[in-house]
Amino acid sequence: MKVFDGLQQYQPHENGAYVALGFFDGVHLGHQAVIGGCAAESEDLPCAVLTFDESPAKALGKTAPPLLSDNRRKAELIARLGADEAIFADLARIKDHSPREFVRGILRDRLNAKRVYCGFNYRFGKNGEGDINDLRELCREVGIGVTVKESVSVDGEQISSSAIRALIADGEIVRANKMLGYRFAVGGDIGSGNHIGTAMGFPTVNIPLTKGIVIPRFGVYASVITVDGKAFRGATNIGVHPTVGANAEPLCETFLLDFQGGDLYGKRAVCELRRFIRPEKRFRSTEELTEQVGKDCQTILSMAL
Repeated sequence: MKVFDGLQQYQPHENGAYVALGFFDGVHLGHQAVIGGCAAESEDLPCAVLTFDESPAKALGKTAPPLLSDNRRKAELIARLGADEAIFADLARIKDHSPREFVRGILRDRLNAKRVYCGFNYRFGKNGEGDINDLRELCREVGIGVTVKESVSVDGEQISSSAIRALIADGEIVRANKMLGYRFAVGGDIGSGNHIGTAMGFPTVNIPLTKGIVIPRFGVYASVITVDGKAFRGATNIGVHPTVGANAEPLCETFLLDFQGGDLYGKRAVCELRRFIRPEKRFRSTEELTEQVGKDCQTILSMAL
């Protein structure tokens, strides 16, 4: 999949493209219906995803909620759905376009869209003035087809990025993963930590938490961490380590339960959170902490991940 950093980089296709529209934070099951539908029905035309390089709330000067995915992760998830192109537009450049200017100037003239796909609650144009009814009418005027996907629910609950964000913050990772349609993950280059885990007999790998991404509830999680295409079961701690001297910023540290050794520093890792095991707590001693970590590892080893 080709990724374009801005509309200026994009060269429209002579015969046009099918275009999925949305911010797609987290690329959850609802978003997948939009992007996957676009990819499946584009036939001999390319499927392009038009998203933004930052949260619409942030671009409009509002307080933006934490995100479910950074742009790198978002691109990876979009590619899995069969899209041919992803365009991370600079929202600041187009946020003042009227709905008509957006349809004519961006969808028709810049992207040569033949059909667009969006969710039932899609809004566009300055201050979000345009809704799906406006999109249908304005696109009809310029010969662009419109497909609107209805809401998607899991266990009777409507899926939304805000609902998933709240579940992750509460440690309800199994429910969050069902809504996402995949496992929520922390990704990044493995760094060097404080080596406290090694001193305790549980050497860990450290992945920095990306600023602006939702932080899961502090505690221990059963996880699967992938490095160089190899997957390992893990016991992941997210928190500030109050027993051994609280950190100023939360960390993501994972003990690889079936790792045979080797140098992993600097390699990209993706740590998928599967189940919440217990909340983070302050232990009376490092010995008590070490004993509990051992129990956590045994609990995770007994699980089917």
